[in-house]
Amino acid sequence: PGLTPSGFHLLRCGAPVHPVLVALILAIITRFHPFQEETKCCGCITCSKETRDTFAEMMNFSLLKDMVFVIFSVSNFCTSIGFNVPYLYVVAYAETLKLTKTDASYLIATIGVANTVGRIILGYISDKPWVNRLLVYNVCLTACGISTAMVPLCHDFQTLAFYCCVFGFTIGAYVGLTSVILVDLLGLDKLTNAFGLLLLFQGIASFIGPPIGGWMYDLTDSYAPAFLMAGLMIAISGLVMFAIPPLQRLQARKLERKPHTEHLALS
Repeated sequence: PGLTPSGFHLLRCGAPVHPVLVALILAIITRFHPFQEETKCCGCITCSKETRDTFAEMMNFSLLKDMVFVIFSVSNFCTSIGFNVPYLYVVAYAETLKLTKTDASYLIATIGVANTVGRIILGYISDKPWVNRLLVYNVCLTACGISTAMVPLCHDFQTLAFYCCVFGFTIGAYVGLTSVILVDLLGLDKLTNAFGLLLLFQGIASFIGPPIGGWMYDLTDSYAPAFLMAGLMIAISGLVMFAIPPLQRLQARKLERKPHTEHLALS
């Protein structure tokens, strides 16, 4: 369970994979026109103009000038660092508590069921006009991080199963509400660009998190530091998002003052 096997455990445990390819394919399909002339990209790969335009829009880094998007990206990066750690190590941690392999395997199933329920319920609630989706998202991530950091306090199947329910349910906000929050914060016209950059950051962080957890286990011969690290990262990701509403209000006040300042300058 050290550095090397961490990626293989991810697939074996059935952890969800970020839908990078699905998002890209959907973006391309919506812009594709039959019989469009194809050209070569980078001199060797044949692709249509729509494909190249989609890639260019997704990888437009000018959006990083927007502080709201920067905060959201930092939040997603931190979440992705800790996201896979419970899927990878909760079974191994349970086995160190002398639980049977059968009981330990039920923990992953518990996360999966709770995650499915969480996505449905949180998606339904967040669709209501009177619900603050950003607040739901922030609270869920913070609760998810705190509960993950407390895993070392779980010493039997019941407490671990309860944690898996909490983790699966609350992390459903991260998976299910990210694109919706992006639209709320930046607008639908920037979704392709924002989501493309976000998936890039998520992918990098997802490769960082599990090896760090494995390295911590190799150093300490304990899974507790890995869960503490993952919980801290996820909790931070939720807490930094609380800075967005004040920042938006500050930006709105600056925009309100700008026409008044220009009017005084002209007069």
